[in-house]
Amino acid sequence: MFKQKSITEILDSRKFSLSAEIFPPRNGKHPEIILEKLDKLSRMPIDFISVTKGAMGSMRGGTVPIGYMIPDRYGMNALVHFRCRDMNRREVENLLVDHMYFGTKNILAVLGDPLPGEPLKELDPATHNRYASDLVRQISEMNQGRYLAMEQGKPPREGMKTEFCIGVACYPEAEDMEKELFVMGEKARAGADFAITQMVFDADVYAAYVKQLRKAGITIPVIPGIRPVTCAEHVAAAEKNFHANVPEPLKRSLEDVHEKKANALCLEFTVELIQNLRKLGAPGIHMFTLNDVDIIHDIVARI
Repeated sequence: MFKQKSITEILDSRKFSLSAEIFPPRNGKHPEIILEKLDKLSRMPIDFISVTKGAMGSMRGGTVPIGYMIPDRYGMNALVHFRCRDMNRREVENLLVDHMYFGTKNILAVLGDPLPGEPLKELDPATHNRYASDLVRQISEMNQGRYLAMEQGKPPREGMKTEFCIGVACYPEAEDMEKELFVMGEKARAGADFAITQMVFDADVYAAYVKQLRKAGITIPVIPGIRPVTCAEHVAAAEKNFHANVPEPLKRSLEDVHEKKANALCLEFTVELIQNLRKLGAPGIHMFTLNDVDIIHDIVARI
């Protein structure tokens, strides 16, 4: 039986880790869509796979069972995204217990953005986790054997200690870096074990961000997230949907070139980015492929 490792164990044992993100098919689509991709990934030297929760506007169930199948069926380490905006703390605890029963080892704790068309409402601090750091703290409390009281206002209940390795998201290109450093400090103090960045296209941006974190006393490992693009349309989507800053030379090189040439230019750019991140001390890379797993094979073959 495959024995999962925590992300921190992986980072401690590897000089440079390789990981990738997948997301469940839209509700109503056949599960084989994602299972076929996992089968391909299982044949590559990938250290862990993350599975998103509610990607691309929700209506994507399956995160919990996919997080279970990644190690059980495919023999890979899994990182399961956990979005808490839609749940009160009792519902959060129940779902975390579900994950514990399924053997989930690693959780990426995020508040989550409002769903499309959903008004941004203030979460009640008496019943909900208002920030991602609150979710991190709740998971950390369970790791220490402290659970919610049966009645609000009562002391926590004592119970078994869970063993979740807690990851968080971070933003090297945040508009308000002072706020970003404060938020990351709150997450780290709450019990975060590691972080994965929003997609970056410039290794120096990542290095400068980590330097600021360290200066602020935040010492958890920070894995750079990258988007392996293959064409100008991917670049435009990264800028529009994720507000990433894509280097002008890459954008200019993709103007009016045929598909095969664009693929080659993008692959060359991605490989060079990974090499630069490694030189600058990144502990690994996390690839946001939007379920295009074939590109991972091409990247791994080059690096």
